[in-house]
Amino acid sequence: MKNLSILAIAILLAVSCGSHKLFKDGQSDYTIVVSEDATPSEKYAASELRNWIKEVSGVELPVAGLDGGKKGKRLIVGYNTLTETMVPGSVKPVDRDDSFTLTSKGGDILFWGGANRGTLYAVYSFLEEELGCRWFSSKVSVAPHKDSWEFSQLDRHEEPGIIIRDNCYLDVRENPAFSGRMRNNFVNLPGEKPGETLPGTAEGYWGVHAMGYLMTPEEYYAEHPEYFSFRDGERLSGYSQLCLSNPDVLRICTEKIRNVMRQNPDFLIYSMEQGDNRLYCQCEECETLAEKYGGQSGLMVWFVNQVADAVKDEFPDKFIGTFAYQYTRHAPKDIVPRDNVVIRLCSIECCMFHDYDDCEQNVAFMKDLKDWSAIAPNLYIWDYVTDFAQYCLPVANWKTMATHIKDFRDNNAIGILEEGDYQTVSCELRELRAWLLSKLMWNPDADVDALIEDFTDGYYGAAGKYVREYIALSDSILRRPGIHSDCYIDASDPMYTDELISEGRKIFAAAKEAVASDKVLHDRVETAEMPLCFLQMHKNPVVGFQEGADALVRRVVEREGINRMAEGEWSGGIMEAKHLLDNYAKLAESFKEAPQLSAADVNPTVHGVSFQKYEGSFMTTSQMVWREDPVHEGILPFIKIDTEPELDHFGYVFDCWFKAEVDGIHQFKIVSDDGAVLYLDGTEVINLDGSHSPKTGIAFVNLQKGFHRLKLRYFEDCEGQMLDIYLAAPEGFNGPLPANRLFIP
Repeated sequence: MKNLSILAIAILLAVSCGSHKLFKDGQSDYTIVVSEDATPSEKYAASELRNWIKEVSGVELPVAGLDGGKKGKRLIVGYNTLTETMVPGSVKPVDRDDSFTLTSKGGDILFWGGANRGTLYAVYSFLEEELGCRWFSSKVSVAPHKDSWEFSQLDRHEEPGIIIRDNCYLDVRENPAFSGRMRNNFVNLPGEKPGETLPGTAEGYWGVHAMGYLMTPEEYYAEHPEYFSFRDGERLSGYSQLCLSNPDVLRICTEKIRNVMRQNPDFLIYSMEQGDNRLYCQCEECETLAEKYGGQSGLMVWFVNQVADAVKDEFPDKFIGTFAYQYTRHAPKDIVPRDNVVIRLCSIECCMFHDYDDCEQNVAFMKDLKDWSAIAPNLYIWDYVTDFAQYCLPVANWKTMATHIKDFRDNNAIGILEEGDYQTVSCELRELRAWLLSKLMWNPDADVDALIEDFTDGYYGAAGKYVREYIALSDSILRRPGIHSDCYIDASDPMYTDELISEGRKIFAAAKEAVASDKVLHDRVETAEMPLCFLQMHKNPVVGFQEGADALVRRVVEREGINRMAEGEWSGGIMEAKHLLDNYAKLAESFKEAPQLSAADVNPTVHGVSFQKYEGSFMTTSQMVWREDPVHEGILPFIKIDTEPELDHFGYVFDCWFKAEVDGIHQFKIVSDDGAVLYLDGTEVINLDGSHSPKTGIAFVNLQKGFHRLKLRYFEDCEGQMLDIYLAAPEGFNGPLPANRLFIP
């Protein structure tokens, strides 16, 4: 018994001696130690360590030089003489090395890595992993209050999976402090003064599509049309490409990029990349070089290699970057990039929903990735991870973001640009996407589900589990067999089902209920729900108005300061958020003013539509029925027209009973080329009459349950024909006007 007591006391003493208290009950006898000649980044790391320990504990630690503090009670920031002494055999990392070491010696804790950023990342790792700090966005940080924190031994070393990590979400790109906390190293770290950044603390890439503005037609075409693309017998004067075989083009591009490098020294890579179009030069000299080197990519590498050779002596530590993009995406033959050339391979054509090695849309890209990896000394990936046609639409790429990054890492990519909503803040679950991508670029092998759970519980509180439930729903519906998605998706895509919208909104209703007493969390959940409301207003505004989808979108847009919904009008989306809200306001007014129509006392039983067909040249549907007699009459199963492109100068009058399944407001939508006029119970509700290219007309009509007379006049003038009619009904139906609701008069 006596021996057991002695043993217990010995264990207790050993445990107590091995435990060191950083703080307890608002008190600490630790000092942050940083060398007087530390880099600005290391001093910033010491400042961040001090600030966040204060947030967690309430204790403001003193900061001293290397001779300050008490042995065993120091937080030593940066590689210095103390590090050399206390960690025998350690070697000072090179400045741009982002790897770090976090270790304890007795009661002292040492943080060090490359002086540009590595030491700072050691501090952030400590704050995250040991103290539980989280930085979910530039506006939302979590520092959990702790009465005490103690440790016995710390020993951690980490290296980034991807060397250059460019998280191209607006919140990351425009907020240097948040960018640093996310270990995104494309943006310089913040300095002491507001708006100031620290030179040399980023792995920046100057420019994109730079050839298009280094040599413009406005500057050179009048005197030197030979500098630009030759196609179809002429030199192009608009936005095209350069004639890369022309020696003057090489000379001018080299001179201009050299001046850029001199005037903008705080970048690592400088763009010598093709413009954003496919109008490459087809002159005899360019075609000969392209054939020699295996295609347009070979010609591009041949050109850029010469630029890189010309600047290497003056800029031995810099790189010239060029695209493997669209017509230059395939790897060349019989030529390889120079050691100071970076190849930026773009995944724009790929399916975001599937892995590269198990999707027919991604097979070609996977081959290009492997081919470039075999020859490029510096491979850099431009990856696309959101929907640029309509930023806020759901994109079910939560798992593939991780597998794609692993593929990039495994094929020797030195850098990745993950392009998100770089212009605005309207992307679906944008904070989670930006956070997840940052974590995965640092550690491609991280557990995606664990990261999502960490974020959603921390950012959404009690609603976190419901956000994960929505993500699982989205994944199951959008990634079902046969569904693929590139980065330009439209809300009308059939993959966005009514089930996704209705079930998703039910989940968010439960999520909002879970945080109903916390306005901040409730607002965050509303923002997460907004994409479903956007979809609902696009696909079935009748139900959208009934369920307040338009009001929720408006609240989120105004609260979050969203200024645009798409990368550009050219991408097929509504670019300006104001434009979207104006459309909702017009729809709402029409919704309120919907004419009320009573059902007829009839009971038709035979499905179909009667029609009269006309032939002749006329400019309105009225001219058609007044001037001409029908050439054919009959019955069709549903409303349809001749669509053979060679047919012109004809028209139809369709007549049927339409059955409203329930009382309430119905939306009818017509897309026509040329004129169309829709009547319900003798009331004109849509008028798209006249000769024109495709136009869309929308009408809300408050229908009593039962049968209503539907008549539709249409005519085709010339150059293309189209007639589509859609229904959105209050019971949830949304789609082409269904044949089973149409009956012969």
